Amino acid sequence: MFLPLTASTAPWISTQDLSLRSDLETLADVGLIKTPITTYPLMWAGIIKEIDKHDIRNIGQEYKDIFWRVKSAGKRALRNDSKKILKLSVASSEQVLRSFGDSARSEIEVTANSASMNKYFAWNLQVNRVVNPFDEDTLHYDGSYVAGVWGNWVTSVGKVEKWWGASWDSANLISNNARSPLAISLDRNYPDAIDSPWLSWIGPFSISGFVGQLDDRRFISDPTLAGFSFTTKPVEWLEVGLRTTTISGGSYDGINESLNKDSKQINGLDLRWSLPSPIPTNFYFSVTDEEQEASFATQQFGLTSSFKLFQQDWRVVLESTKSFPNDDELNFTYEDDYYQSGYRYNQRAIGSTYDNDSSALTLSLIGNLTRHQALQIKIQDLTINRQGADAEFEDNHSITTEPLDVKRLAVSWDYQASRKHRFKIGFEITDKTIEARGRQSERVRASASWSYYL
Repeated sequence: MFLPLTASTAPWISTQDLSLRSDLETLADVGLIKTPITTYPLMWAGIIKEIDKHDIRNIGQEYKDIFWRVKSAGKRALRNDSKKILKLSVASSEQVLRSFGDSARSEIEVTANSASMNKYFAWNLQVNRVVNPFDEDTLHYDGSYVAGVWGNWVTSVGKVEKWWGASWDSANLISNNARSPLAISLDRNYPDAIDSPWLSWIGPFSISGFVGQLDDRRFISDPTLAGFSFTTKPVEWLEVGLRTTTISGGSYDGINESLNKDSKQINGLDLRWSLPSPIPTNFYFSVTDEEQEASFATQQFGLTSSFKLFQQDWRVVLESTKSFPNDDELNFTYEDDYYQSGYRYNQRAIGSTYDNDSSALTLSLIGNLTRHQALQIKIQDLTINRQGADAEFEDNHSITTEPLDVKRLAVSWDYQASRKHRFKIGFEITDKTIEARGRQSERVRASASWSYYL
């Protein structure tokens, strides 16, 4: 018997586990998981605690495969074990538009990682060799971390991708679009409710915070990026997320002027409703504010539902994203008069996949075809950088300098061929060339990766 697609050894679920996330959301929508699930990396401890409350013999037949996949993935991830993986990724061009579940970025990447975990500590050393990257960083350690568990808290130091919110295609505040800076993070391990008559109404809740440094080439050198997230389920069918990030500090020409400057802060609210329906369904909504004068710097809503078709598990996602307040306030979102490189890192937006002044309508179909293979089909209508270059921030937009309306189709197939080998093949086509500042010059992009588990 082969392993399911998820085969990691880690205290959390990463932003690369698309098929696992689809299974988790189904279990949450039918009430088998009652913990918050919209903050990634998502701690395994609370998920497994919920799973262990149920006997698979009492699970409805239509959810048994999903329940088994999640339980086996969690038990394996938390096992005191070591794992080594070699991975080769090749593509016809750099991946410009990244969403939840994506991993490789450049045309050619060779990755080696060694992970180990016991009851109190976990670590992963990941070395990435990249050919011809747009940010010119040919050797980096993205994905590496050291983590320890103390009481109900997980403390980690490393470069770990994050995704905040219930969305799938793009996230407003924190996404996997930009590479992750080195950061110190603190996460609540078990999201149990407080056992107090005064506070129990809050329900199960999670807390996540981090502090890192933006050490790329930018107008203000080495500012601090900090973030805090609080998510709770006051009732079983509703999850609420309150989140904030701040860029502060740094220096200009070696002089620390930041003490006299305001920081750049973005606040976010997101909601996820599980809807009463014979088909497990949820609706999600997210907004951010950057200044009181311009509310709703980004807005996002979506509807997603899971169903059985030909004895296989499928999920459909309809998502709408907008990264500007309104038609009269462009070149506002993610920009700042003092931090003129904006809310970006290594020339990619830290939040939205499409950077500012953009909108996207996405229809996705995700299929967990068997325990060992998954399929995703995505159809999109995109408007990127509506106004084009601005006199003040003309070099900032990370995708295109000119307004672009484009249709896009993307397909990916993930297959665990054996205990040792895993393959992923992707294909995407657009009706126009995405300028992408030289990263992508063709309308068609093909990609493939091979992972070998030592």
